[in-house]
Amino acid sequence: GMNPSFYAAASQPRYSAIPVTRTVVQPAGPIVTALPGPTPTGPVTASALPVTRASGQVISTQYRDASGQVIPAPVVSDSGFTQGQPTSFQYEAAYGELPKLYVHKISCNCLGPWLLLKEAGIPFELVVVDVTKGDSHTPEFLALNPMGKVPVFVNADGTVVWESNTIMRYIAEYFDIPDSFFPRDVNLRGRVEMALDWRQSVLMPNLCKVAYPYLGFSKDKSRIQEGKMALEKDLKVLTDFFLHETPFIGGSVPCIADYAIALPLLYLYATDYRTPSKVREYLETLASKTPSWNGVTEELKNFMSSLK
Repeated sequence: GMNPSFYAAASQPRYSAIPVTRTVVQPAGPIVTALPGPTPTGPVTASALPVTRASGQVISTQYRDASGQVIPAPVVSDSGFTQGQPTSFQYEAAYGELPKLYVHKISCNCLGPWLLLKEAGIPFELVVVDVTKGDSHTPEFLALNPMGKVPVFVNADGTVVWESNTIMRYIAEYFDIPDSFFPRDVNLRGRVEMALDWRQSVLMPNLCKVAYPYLGFSKDKSRIQEGKMALEKDLKVLTDFFLHETPFIGGSVPCIADYAIALPLLYLYATDYRTPSKVREYLETLASKTPSWNGVTEELKNFMSSLK
């Protein structure tokens, strides 16, 4: 998996000063809460020591407590977990908290990481940040993300990751979840990565030109027509290239590239743009295969309905 030292760890300040609504999302299956050995007493710092599962797979890094003692790595068997549940939240006992995902519920960039955590069965705390009231520009929030934007993912060990596609990659690497979300096969992964980059550099800028004025996110209506013309080409790339032979981008089941690309396309339903039937079918198929889809997109759909 990825080395968490690549990501900035938030030391101080802690997050309690952010005005937020908190919802703890619990998984269906059992959680390992017991840590063998002494419980750390002070601030915990990461070191590059591997943590292994019973199967021998390296899943995380190991941590030291304030006195420099290594927190023993729990060895967890796969039994007792439903498929796709992570084995790296055993640190909750040491840290006393779950990973946190900071979101604004009508931001399509926030919905992908949120959907991934739900679909993968990872226990986490959803922290709602009201960006319209400036809550993403408080000193406390800027300590997590100097860009002042959501989503932000704060792992239980304090590791901070922002940028929506990177959060999804990080979650898929850090937690023990099914391979299909972010395939390890180098050719399939190349295809998924290509789709994620195309989404950022091509699809989103054109989609924003069209959708943002309708949603009230932008006052610039001068580029709507230019955006619509570009989307004609972009959506053909989606259907005739990325979805040419398979129902989803990575194959027969949804992956993080599908979440990254499909969720922003929902914005088009708030516009007068006629979304091609192949794209609508893709969105309907993805929704039907994704149990958490309706719950995660509910607030966005309500918001878009209120505009009409």
